Amino acid sequence: MVSILIKKVKLSKFNGELCENLYADVCYITASKFEDITNLYNRVNDAMENKNWLKFRDQLYLMDVLDKGGFIIGCYVEETLVASALCELPSGDYLDYLYEMGLTEEEINSSYVSGYVMVDPLYRGNSLHKILMETRMQESIIRGKNHIVTAIATENIFSLKTVLNLGFEIKLQKENQYGITRNILIKQLVNLSEQEIEITA
Repeated sequence: MVSILIKKVKLSKFNGELCENLYADVCYITASKFEDITNLYNRVNDAMENKNWLKFRDQLYLMDVLDKGGFIIGCYVEETLVASALCELPSGDYLDYLYEMGLTEEEINSSYVSGYVMVDPLYRGNSLHKILMETRMQESIIRGKNHIVTAIATENIFSLKTVLNLGFEIKLQKENQYGITRNILIKQLVNLSEQEIEITA
């Protein structure tokens, strides 16, 4: 049994080929499943041309994310983790970015940093990046957060297009320690159910 289930999704492709009856579970990932994240990283890293696009996070880092109030979600096909991502509290460079964007202390405290996004090469083409981001947005709202910030390499056109289509805005461009220029994007979260209530009231 995998970690706490959030929802089920239907997939349509495996290894680039159309397929039927392929389903996945979107779940919270707990410490007992951290090894699955490491295994997914290894598969993704092996297929990447530019290894500097994705920085490895060890199990101590992942535990720190959970201990400090963040969360990790993943997508499982049976017992195999095929996609994952996390949301964590802002720290380090991200705090500087948020201040540079003009966010107040209160707004920063109600923000998450989204990152460590991975999709197994065999399961690309299933919109898993979008599914996981939409899930992180909704879960962040449930946790009382008002903003999500994320960083994407300027050359990573596919990922950039995905988050822009979800309403993220490019606010900054920064070069990281590996010489990779990244867009820093932010989205203000809206509780759609509350918005609908206001419109229909």
